[in-house]
Amino acid sequence: MKISRDADGLRFIGECAPETGFVAGDIQCVHCGRRIDVEPREISLTCSGCGFKARVFWSEADLHVYLAEHWSHLRKACTHPSVTTVRSS
Repeated sequence: MKISRDADGLRFIGECAPETGFVAGDIQCVHCGRRIDVEPREISLTCSGCGFKARVFWSEADLHVYLAEHWSHLRKACTHPSVTTVRSS
């Protein structure tokens, strides 16, 4: 089952399956639905469609911490009892 979480104008989308557990998917723009790309020159998350710049980071390490935290939120949601209940019915 697909699960998602919106934060800072971004939509983090992942797959939650009993066989594999949580698998991170893609990051989309909440405004236009297009893919969010990492802009290496500015260390930012920018929409490839509308150009929305979701976040700018001081360092690449900050970017990785930010992404890890948001993927972690979805991973936790994947194991939440309400998700397990829906999945089993």
